[in-house]
Amino acid sequence: MERCPICKARLKADTPTCPRCNTDLSQLLCIERQAKNFFYQSMMQLGAGHLGDAVFAVEQSLKLKRDPLSLALQGFIRYNNEEK
Repeated sequence: MERCPICKARLKADTPTCPRCNTDLSQLLCIERQAKNFFYQSMMQLGAGHLGDAVFAVEQSLKLKRDPLSLALQGFIRYNNEEK
């Protein structure tokens, strides 16, 4: 997360509190990390040939955060799954 969702102030990398409005962002940062972990898990499952697990992991990632990279991975999985 680069900006505070409340006041749009730029955030420092390791600070869970907004420097401008003092909003505690720790839960949002945790959710963002979980989404990233699901994305990486999906990549690993796809590389290992476990398509079902890759689909599940990318869907979990997207439930937590609609990230363009996760959306692209989901599209890639769907496209390659339809060709088979």
